[in-house]
Amino acid sequence: MQTPSGYPESATEAFVLLQSKPRLDIDDLKVLAMIEQSGQDFYLALARAARSPETKALLEKNAHEELGHAHRALNAIRLLGGNFSLPKAGENPYSLPVMFDELDLNFLSELIRGEEGGDKSYQQWAENEPNADVAHLYRLNGGEEIGHGQRVAQVIALSQ
Repeated sequence: MQTPSGYPESATEAFVLLQSKPRLDIDDLKVLAMIEQSGQDFYLALARAARSPETKALLEKNAHEELGHAHRALNAIRLLGGNFSLPKAGENPYSLPVMFDELDLNFLSELIRGEEGGDKSYQQWAENEPNADVAHLYRLNGGEEIGHGQRVAQVIALSQ
């Protein structure tokens, strides 16, 4: 599967583009679903670098929720009259193979800020979304983004 026309090939750049939009349309939601799906792979890669079962479990919980965010984006697409399926494993253009040798605490601190930014974006999209059911899905995802940051903060605390 390729990135939709007009969207950057980098997940980070694509998310920055989405953040600039006050409201998401169906194509935007397709990109968002793939970015969220790629978040699962990202957090699983971090979990593989974890040295303790507790930090690994925290990161795996984030991975599981990232995939849940992708499924909520699919639900939003359906609620808005569209149709889309997540790419199969290895076919998501935003899921680049990543491997961590260790958990870098500075990187994890930046990740917390990124998760907080994700919440802000979801809340903005919810405020501008006239479909109440779609807005509710955005708010759920946003709240979980805050939870991801809190878990990453726990990983930092456990790693010091």
